[in-house]
Amino acid sequence: MTNLVADQDAVRRYLCDDAPDARLMTVRLERTKDEMLDHQNMPLILRSLCEELVAAACILSRMFKFDGAMIIQIKGSGPVTMMVAECSSGGRIRSTAQWGDLTETATFRELLGTGYLAVTIDPKQGERYQGIVPLESNSIEGCINHYFEHSEQLDTRLWLSSGEESVGGLLIQRVPEKGGRPFLENSNWQTLATLADTITKKELSSEAGPLLVYKLFHELNPRGLDPWAIHFGCSCSRERSARAIRALGGQEVKQLFLERQSLQVDCHFCGQVYQYDHADLEWLLSDQPPGPDTLQ
Repeated sequence: MTNLVADQDAVRRYLCDDAPDARLMTVRLERTKDEMLDHQNMPLILRSLCEELVAAACILSRMFKFDGAMIIQIKGSGPVTMMVAECSSGGRIRSTAQWGDLTETATFRELLGTGYLAVTIDPKQGERYQGIVPLESNSIEGCINHYFEHSEQLDTRLWLSSGEESVGGLLIQRVPEKGGRPFLENSNWQTLATLADTITKKELSSEAGPLLVYKLFHELNPRGLDPWAIHFGCSCSRERSARAIRALGGQEVKQLFLERQSLQVDCHFCGQVYQYDHADLEWLLSDQPPGPDTLQ
């Protein structure tokens, strides 16, 4: 491998000449993780969890390769009632959470309590697919690996780590030969899995990319493919926010406008604020989208 550096805001695939039945992927987010979460004023412990969740969404989005959005959501009974991360097929990420009173020393179990993890593939064309598993692990990576154990037919392992400057992830997956033929008899899969288990949290968050892969697996002759760039962005809009108001029902919306001069919808993902006043009432109550002049 050449250019042995840590990636910045990218997912990358690797092939190993001496482990041909293995797929490797890394993700490392640096600037984008701050752009994504700085405005949300999350407690540090929750921020780290959201960073790991979105790193997992990036890897899964690239692993499944479809045109649409990969969404990973956790719902729990603890102080953190919801976490969600999304990565689009264009590399756009966003994440948010809902939480109450919590302490920075709380464990994953204490933060989430009981609940479930849902992995949703939302293609632009075709039907949604969703897999759900209960929260039975003590970390984000444990929850994702539990999902793999129940939803994937292939041996798959994921490691995640959030550091102060960056968040990193590593995935290994054993794949059969083309045409669905059985796994290779003379395989270095177990060697690769054993080497992956030696990674430290600090190495993963700070070095994910060609540098980390070469350090761990150089004896298997890894080759890095071109990076897939990741960026922060939001799919919210004035019209989408209006749908949330419209969903309340006509009578409820009319009553709200009798009580106040305007309604405000905040996007938790990006902090954008959408304001609606009495001039917007007609199209808020209609099934027709507003005209261009109304959305200025």
